[in-house]
Amino acid sequence: MSTPPAPRRHRRAAGQLLLGLAPVLVVGLVALVLLALRLPAARAPLAAATNTTQATVSATGGAPDGRALTVSFTDEHGRERTGELLLPRRVDVPTGSPVTVRYDPDAAGPDPMPVHADGDAAYRRLSDLVFGLVAVVVVLLVVSGLTAVRLVTRPRLRRRPSTRVTATHVVSRQGLVVRSWLEMVTPTGLRWLPVYWAPELDRLAPDTALQVHGDPGRDRLVLPVVGGTEVWPSGRLRSRTPRGDVRQADVDPDATDLGLARQARADGVVPFVAPVLGLLWAYVDGSGVGGFLLATGLSAAVLFWLPQLLGSDPRATGRR
Repeated sequence: MSTPPAPRRHRRAAGQLLLGLAPVLVVGLVALVLLALRLPAARAPLAAATNTTQATVSATGGAPDGRALTVSFTDEHGRERTGELLLPRRVDVPTGSPVTVRYDPDAAGPDPMPVHADGDAAYRRLSDLVFGLVAVVVVLLVVSGLTAVRLVTRPRLRRRPSTRVTATHVVSRQGLVVRSWLEMVTPTGLRWLPVYWAPELDRLAPDTALQVHGDPGRDRLVLPVVGGTEVWPSGRLRSRTPRGDVRQADVDPDATDLGLARQARADGVVPFVAPVLGLLWAYVDGSGVGGFLLATGLSAAVLFWLPQLLGSDPRATGRR
């Protein structure tokens, strides 16, 4: 008696995950380089301001946008000097108010010389750059980590003992994302497993008996085999009907594999909301055009990656 052939690996699921990861890595690394290149210039004036003294506000409302204060102070040589303190936003400061400033003792040029105080425009710019670097690194680590977990853990499911279940292919639409599910009949009731799309799913007739690695009635993750091909789960088994508009998928006996270019086109709609997130970030953070571009680019990449992690259906645009 010959041994039945091993199920084919679900290479398309791995390709879909890498498809979503690539833009995040590219945009994230470019953002890190750009932010890192701007960091030395932002730190230089603050690092040079080594002397601290008490100054008095002598004028307010200077350019640009009325954010500059003119202050008077005595330097380390006893000379009367004037300095310009640039704030991140316009603030009404009474003339004569005391303020602690830092200045560069080696600064050349006529007064008013640049001076700095905690929370001024220079400190705000440096803080924004550092926060941007940290935020990009966190996004890269989270996205790469979640993708790596999927790529590593899904193949391990084939080691589990196999069982037989009856399954039907269903699809759910929630917002812009359409996902494939297997609705399984188990001894403990109906279970729904989100899966990465494969052409074998579209060929699956309703209520077909399938081999499944794992126990759908007890385990949170199982590995179905559909038409001789492993189908990776894109999430945990659920005992409740998936959210959104759920319906039985159409059966196409002649369904063929769809390339990742089709996958990218199907999910390319989601990143179009990224500029809204970029505007929100720039408004809250006050980082201007640079912050808007950075937030928009990174948000677009993450919004493209998320449907790949969830296992979006590349035939979404053709389903009704």
